[in-house]
Amino acid sequence: MNKDHQSFYIIKKTYLLFISLFIFCNIAKAQSDIDQTQRKPTIALLGTFHFAGSTDAMSLKTDDLDAPKRQNEIVALVQALSDYKPTKVILEYPYGAMGIDSTYQLYLSGFHTLTKNERQQIGFRLAAKMGHKNVYPADYRLDLPFDSLMTFLTKTNQTKLFENLMSDMKVQVMDVWQNAYNKLTLKEFFAFLNSNKYDALNRNVYLEYINKMGSKDNYVGSKVVAKWWERNFKIMYHIDSLMEPGDRVLVLFGQGHTAILKDFYKNRSDIIYADILQYLKK
Repeated sequence: MNKDHQSFYIIKKTYLLFISLFIFCNIAKAQSDIDQTQRKPTIALLGTFHFAGSTDAMSLKTDDLDAPKRQNEIVALVQALSDYKPTKVILEYPYGAMGIDSTYQLYLSGFHTLTKNERQQIGFRLAAKMGHKNVYPADYRLDLPFDSLMTFLTKTNQTKLFENLMSDMKVQVMDVWQNAYNKLTLKEFFAFLNSNKYDALNRNVYLEYINKMGSKDNYVGSKVVAKWWERNFKIMYHIDSLMEPGDRVLVLFGQGHTAILKDFYKNRSDIIYADILQYLKK
């Protein structure tokens, strides 16, 4: 073999070796990326109304939730949610408090009858259906400074602003929701409640209305909004602390919370966000 042929042979071997290493490294990286993705926890957020009513300014009339028709609809809703295959169910209950899980243990043992609240009617049923040994609380209680806001509005003769907001909310939101609740199955209503339209509307009550209440010397409306976001940031912290690699968590909280929490989680790179609507609309 002459020198030219030897040189060509060496170059060819080197080139093939380089190509092989390049392909191997890319395959290894792709596999690593797959492994990393598989290890990321997945989160789905289900916004709910409060089954037994609430201290919120407005709430739905849901006297029929104990009726057989609605109970069957709850079973159908839980069946749809089970297709998500959650490994943990996280509920709106003070983080670290044992009461909710203790009650769940009684339910699993047959010593507790479900009461009329969404944590038990949906959360307990779903967790039990999936064979979970525990349920997990993640709420953070934080009072919003509405008293300061109302004092400011009264002193500045602007109480009409808040009254108009409440009136608009009743007509444009609560009356519409009540009508939808009366006509739809619970699975359909939860899809309606968790739509982008009503998530945005819920957020914008704070961003477009309450945040504008105040003056250049008193950001009283902004303080209300900041406290509400702070509460939800702390709820997110609690949720994060409960998630482990590979988990598929379902978070059941009031729709006012999930409208904001969805925004928090959608663009995070360390967690896979699953849109709950794909399970509600099947």
